[in-house]
Amino acid sequence: MYTNDELENLTLEEKKRQKRSLNMQMVMLESDQRKMKQKQDLLEMEIRKSKIDKERLEMNIDEKKKQLEKTKIQLTQNEEELKRIKKKLNFL
Repeated sequence: MYTNDELENLTLEEKKRQKRSLNMQMVMLESDQRKMKQKQDLLEMEIRKSKIDKERLEMNIDEKKKQLEKTKIQLTQNEEELKRIKKKLNFL
């Protein structure tokens, strides 16, 4: 790049060339900026979706744990009832 003093000494054609070059760099950087912003937005959206999915899965896990506990209780009760019936059978 040129210093301010050097820019003043450039010919008109050199100044035009410099302007074109700088404009091209600016357009490319703006394009890159838009792409990065789109990527950022997409990632933020995916994170929000993943958090919602995680909450839903945690709720599902909690429900399954409750069902498991109920099933364990029922199983224990059934085992006790079986033992009681077997004792009655043996007594008869």
